[in-house]
Amino acid sequence: MQDSSRPVTGYPVQNLNAGAPPPPATGYAYARPYYQYPAPPPQKPRPTFLRRLLAAVAVVLIIFGAILFIIWLVLRPQLPDFSIQSLSLSNFNATNQRVNATWNAQFQVSNPNKKLSIYYEEIVSSVFHKDYFFSETRIGPFVQGTRNAASLGASYSVVDSFVDGKVVDEMNEERGGGEMKFNLKVVADVAFRYGGWTGRERFLTVWCDGVAVNASSGMMTGGPKECSVF
Repeated sequence: MQDSSRPVTGYPVQNLNAGAPPPPATGYAYARPYYQYPAPPPQKPRPTFLRRLLAAVAVVLIIFGAILFIIWLVLRPQLPDFSIQSLSLSNFNATNQRVNATWNAQFQVSNPNKKLSIYYEEIVSSVFHKDYFFSETRIGPFVQGTRNAASLGASYSVVDSFVDGKVVDEMNEERGGGEMKFNLKVVADVAFRYGGWTGRERFLTVWCDGVAVNASSGMMTGGPKECSVF
């Protein structure tokens, strides 16, 4: 039996790091890690071309507006004057909601402009009783010189036309009172001209309100009547 108090002999403990190379020597006690800063975001190109284009368009519009304003100051375009000189009613009959009638109107058109002539195109005229439409007719285009007055004729007719009973009753009531009133309308595309320059076309409306005719003779009463132009 062995004595446990004696030292135990055996193999020496091996150095596990004996075969590993020594750690590399550094000049610093602490090695600072390498840090790469992110690249700045790319800058968007300034919209220089768009700004220049918008500025050029604005300049052109300002110049064009100034030219138009100067032309208006120099030429001072004025709307023509319209008046109805005569209106006749013939062959009138209104019974059983059927109406027969013929109207003949004569307008006078005056151009008040000193430097501008007026070109009239697509002229249409209509006749109404109050706001009830009866008939329309077309008038041929024409050119009106400066400080010039022209006469326009228009004829309207209805033959056995169905009309609301209320309108028939009102017309017969007026006829019984000795005087009937009608409204006449003229619409046209017009353009002002100065030498070789022609302005843009505009829509012209003429309204002749409450034109009275004698129920017996069928002729207009009260003399020439001014019409509204707009």
